[in-house]
Amino acid sequence: MYQNLLDNLKKKGISINAAATLIGMPEATFRTKAYDRSFYFEEAMIIKRNLFPELDICYLFQRDDETTEQPKE
Repeated sequence: MYQNLLDNLKKKGISINAAATLIGMPEATFRTKAYDRSFYFEEAMIIKRNLFPELDICYLFQRDDETTEQPKE
């Protein structure tokens, strides 16, 4: 599960449907990838660039049920 991605979508008030639409995939596919599978690199980059330019991509797409703090730059 991409807990950091899901938490940050929620913080910004962005629905899973809106994020899925951004990268041109059905909401069900986005949910499956966010909870059980993996995003392609290109999909992750589109999400990061368009929704979370301020966050580190490694932090955002960390595959772990435990969140970590945003790294300091």
